[in-house]
Amino acid sequence: MLWNRLGATLANSDQSSESVAPYRRALSLSPGYIRARYNLGIACLNLHAYREGIEHFLLCLQQQDSEAVWQTLRLALYLDKQYSYINLVDSKALGELLRAFDMPESSAST
Repeated sequence: MLWNRLGATLANSDQSSESVAPYRRALSLSPGYIRARYNLGIACLNLHAYREGIEHFLLCLQQQDSEAVWQTLRLALYLDKQYSYINLVDSKALGELLRAFDMPESSAST
């Protein structure tokens, strides 16, 4: 999707704040687009919006189990000083993490 590509181009040019709008546009057109959601999460981390990044990674994991996303979630929790939840990442306790962050356990694409 072109909006995700634009966001990635901006992010790769050290323009994380400018990359957010294209990623959001990609997700408005295709809410289940995992790559755009992951990229938006990374942009959030770069902007120190750790909580929002964490939420995007959790939404990714609801759609697809991915070791890369688990590891990025672990980093986000560390950056946000949410150390008590890192053990839930290590055990891949997605349901518990969703509850801890007051997120529904339904799919992100609905």
